[in-house]
Order: sequence, then C-alpha cells, then structure tokens
Amino acid sequence: MHQSIFSILRKYSDDTFKVNSIIISAYVRVNNIQDVVNTEVGRHIITEQSEDDELLNLFIKYLPDNKLDFEGLIELFEFVISPSDKIVNGAVYTPLYIRDYIVGQTFERTLVIADEVKIADISCGCGGFLLTSVAKIRSLTNKRFGAIYRENIYGIDITNYSIERAKLLLSLFAIVNGEDEEAYTFNLFTENSLTFDWRLEVPAIQANGGFDLIVGNPPYVASRNMDQQTLELLNNIAVAGTGHPDLYIPFFQIGYELLNVNGILGYITVNTFIKSINGRALRQYFQDHHVVLELINFGGEQVFQDRNTYTCICFLSHGNGIIRYRRSQSQDIEQLLPETFIEYRYETLNHTDGWNLTNALIINEYIDTIEAIGLPFREKYVTKNGIATLRNNVYKFKPVADDNLYYYFQTDTQAFPIERDICRDIVNANKLKAPADLVNKLEKIIFPYTVVNGKVEIIPESELRTSFPMTYQYLLNNKDILARRDKGTRDYEVWYAYGRRQSMDINQFKLFFPHICERPTFVISEDPDLLFYNGIAVVSNDLHELLLLKKLMETNVFYTYIRATTKDYSSGYISMSRNYLKNFGIYDFTDEEKTAFLNSEDPGAFIIEKYGVEIPDLLF
Repeated sequence: MHQSIFSILRKYSDDTFKVNSIIISAYVRVNNIQDVVNTEVGRHIITEQSEDDELLNLFIKYLPDNKLDFEGLIELFEFVISPSDKIVNGAVYTPLYIRDYIVGQTFERTLVIADEVKIADISCGCGGFLLTSVAKIRSLTNKRFGAIYRENIYGIDITNYSIERAKLLLSLFAIVNGEDEEAYTFNLFTENSLTFDWRLEVPAIQANGGFDLIVGNPPYVASRNMDQQTLELLNNIAVAGTGHPDLYIPFFQIGYELLNVNGILGYITVNTFIKSINGRALRQYFQDHHVVLELINFGGEQVFQDRNTYTCICFLSHGNGIIRYRRSQSQDIEQLLPETFIEYRYETLNHTDGWNLTNALIINEYIDTIEAIGLPFREKYVTKNGIATLRNNVYKFKPVADDNLYYYFQTDTQAFPIERDICRDIVNANKLKAPADLVNKLEKIIFPYTVVNGKVEIIPESELRTSFPMTYQYLLNNKDILARRDKGTRDYEVWYAYGRRQSMDINQFKLFFPHICERPTFVISEDPDLLFYNGIAVVSNDLHELLLLKKLMETNVFYTYIRATTKDYSSGYISMSRNYLKNFGIYDFTDEEKTAFLNSEDPGAFIIEKYGVEIPDLLF
C-alpha cells in the first residue's frame, strides 16, 4: 500500500478508536455500504459532516485503485499495532492462502459436522483466522452469522484493541454478506492464554470436552523480549522447560490440551523447535503424549514479509504417536499428497540433539551412516564463537595511518590516536575466503585487557588512564554508547569492558569458517594470538589435525551431511553452528591414511570410500 496510508495511521496509532474509525469508514465508503444497522460498526463510521471527513478522504485517496477488501482491512489493523506491542505480543499478519489451507485441512479431518463444530484461535490478534473459519462454516452450512458467532467461534488475545478489531471485522463481514444485526454476541476474550481456563470460564467448552478445532499463528516472541510475569508463567508449562523458550512453544501444549479427544490443531509457526535447544522439552512432550504430528516445513522460505522468521505448518491430534513430514514451498501446499509424506516414529528420533527430518528415507540413512563413523565431532574438536564486545564499532577499526606509537582510528569527526600496545589483530571470520584474507582483511581492536598468569584480566581504570591516555580519552568519549549495551540493564566489571568474556584467551591455531553461508569456506590461521569476531573457529594446538579437518570439511560428504541436518536460511544459506556439526562422525584415520588423504588428488572420492556412502540428492 501507499506509504502515505501508513503515515496517516502511524500519526494516530495511540488513538485506537480513531484508527479503527478511519479503516472501517474507508471500507464502508469505497464499497458503498449504506444504512448500517449494527451499533458497533455504526459508531465507527465517519460521516461527511464529521470533522474527520477530510482526513478520511485523504486516506482513501492513497488506497491502491481506491479499493479496500477484507485482507486489506486485516493488514491495516495489524500494521497499526505499535512496534513495542509487536515485539512483546508477537502479532503478525498471516496471508490468506495459509489461513485457507490450515482451516480447510482441519475441517477436512474433523469428524464433527460443521454446524456444530467449536473452533478457536487462542492468539487471535485482529481475527484473520476467525474470519476464515466463519467463511468456511458459512459455505458448508449457510448458517446465519449471528448463530455462528454465538455457537461456533471462539477467540482470545492479550490486547483489548485486537479483540475490538476482531469484533468489528466479523460484524462487518456479516453486514457485507447481507446480514446486518444491531448487535452480535461473540465468544471473544481479552485474556492471557497462559492463564485463561477455557473449561472453567466457558461452560460450552467444558460440555464439549474441549475444542473440536484450534487454528492460528502463535505469537513470535523471544525470551529476551518477554516481561517478568510471562517468564514466570512459563515456569509452569512443561514444554518451556529447556533453554530460553520462545513464546510460540507453550502454545503447542496449551492448544493440544484444549482439544477434545477427537480434536485437531492447525498452526503456522516457527520451525526452530525441530532442532533448537529450547525445543527439547516440546519434542519429548510430543512423544510422551503420543501426539500425531503432521509437519510441513518451509525451510529457508520466509512466508511473512515483515518478519525474519522461518516457518512450518503443524497439525496435531491425539493418536498413536507418529510424525508425518514433508518439506515444501508454501506455494505448493495445496498439491501435497498423503503419500509424499515421510513417516517417523518418535522413539527413532533424538529429542536432545534435534530431529533429523527429511523428504526421503535414503537421506536419513545417509545421516545415520555418517553419524555412526568414528567419533562425533563434538568429542574430538573444540569450537569457539568470536569475541562479543556488543559495540564493535567502538572497539574495532582499520587504521587510516600509524606511527611508532599509535594507530589512527578514523571516526565520523576525527582520527583518534590509539596506543599500539593496547591493540590486537582481529579478523571477521565470516569474510575469510582464502589465506590471503588473513592479511588483506586484518583489522585492529582496542583490547583493554592484560594476561596475568595465563588469565585475561581487565586493565584497571587508573592504569588505563595513565598508561594509555589517548585510548582512555577515546573510550571516555564513547562511555554513553557503551552504557547502552544490553539495553542498559547490565553492570559490567568496568564500564569499558567487552559485553561478553568469550574467546579472548584463545592461544591456539584456528580453523575459521562462517556461521551462515551458502557453502562454507575454511581458512587456517597459524597465529595463536589472532582474535576474531563473527563466524566460528575450531581451535587446536595440533596444526596437522586442523589441516586434516579442513580437507574433510571441504568434501561433498561433509557438505551433504550439513545441508541435510542444519537450519536453513533464505536464499539457500545454511547454519554452520556447533549444534549441527556436533554429531558428524570423524573417521579414525591411521597415520598412513592421513598422509594419503592430505596428498590425495581426489579427496572427495577418498572420503566416500572410507565412509562407505553414496551421496544422495537432497531433494529440497
């Protein structure tokens, strides 16, 4: 939509009634809806005599082709949720084709007739999934909207303005479809799904044994963005018991336990639970409760344009405890056939390290073969992430000049002299493609630490001030910037200390590779003192061992394994984090085999023979 539309709504984002009135009135006017009877919709309509009529006309002017449909309404309602609320509550617009598929599939699978079905969205936002569910029931039964709202549709959201918008959306939907009533009775609640007891508060759900269907898009909120109350509530939810749980994870347990014995749940949600540490308890929960899970994984495709998330569709029901899996592009979901899904039993999967789910059993056999070879990577090698200052632009620089005493750090305003003796060499491991990059891309970093008896200790402020006065003055100029790290909530050992104490004391050789890439490149540094940021390094005192590992990780045997087991990102990028490396089997080379491998003209063929595998097509 035209940016001016969003500018208008943003201007009044704190006035919920006014924003709702502008959006509702725009829909009513451009679609020429006359003589509205419904009280709630009616009081939001801006008339030609209203003082806001000029504003409404300006708003309509910027609508694409002066048109507005229900999808446009939902998008506009979702847009004007304040940025802070989006972070805290995880609201996001779900495209119509996804909602249609999830709702359609749940209705196909239920044994309950549409006229009697009780369907809920337990994080309903502005009502997109509810609208799709209403349309589905209407098409199957021709039941009156007022009756559908009273008897079939249920929703809950933590924000009152979302429930208000859901009611407006559903009321308007009835009006444009020829049923305009003065008021509708809704089963929509402004409550917290982590605490709301549906069976206690809604007798119809207790009488029904729970919901027949639950659909939706659970909130996308990382643990670092949750308030203290939410974090405490998660302590009472079993699936939130490992790692730092994202808010979507407990919504699996909450939704599943709200189903009746024949109920079906359909979500589009983040796919990280398949592999993540914070998904361990959820993976175990699925097995312990014999959940039938159908999982359509979108891999590195980003379905939501305004969110950097990777998603999947999940259908849950009670049964015999199996997973039916398929990786697919979202545009192809309507063409998926039952026979194209691969079936897994929970007891064959590793809930601790994460599930290896693929589109073909031959790929799973390949993974199993590789992981059975020799010792797992995690038992043989040590990996490190780079340093974490949390303000690299303050500490790290490429000198614009140097002399016997100083390197010169060019900022936007001036070149600061930084004492040479407080600087260390550093590289960005993500950008290393060849050994020459260790020189070409070398940078300096202010290192306000010293090594005492092999231990890295911060340089005391008094010593920093007297021994490195130019550096001290530079850092002092940036003290306010450094204080805003960690949202200003953390006390550091000294105000100029790095944000984290990781990877500052590595005095070993390093095999560098990127954290996220299309295909990894590997570079060895023989400088034990070299620091790095971003990327990953395998560290060792044995240079020969790193040379061997480098050659192994450059083969297609390794690359195929990592592509089959890793987390996907957009544009074909993959993660090389230790969680995906740790189970790769390292062949137990003899000394003769090590020499032969390092000197081999075809190391890929050499490794295929030693591992006894054929490399499968990945079928992504």
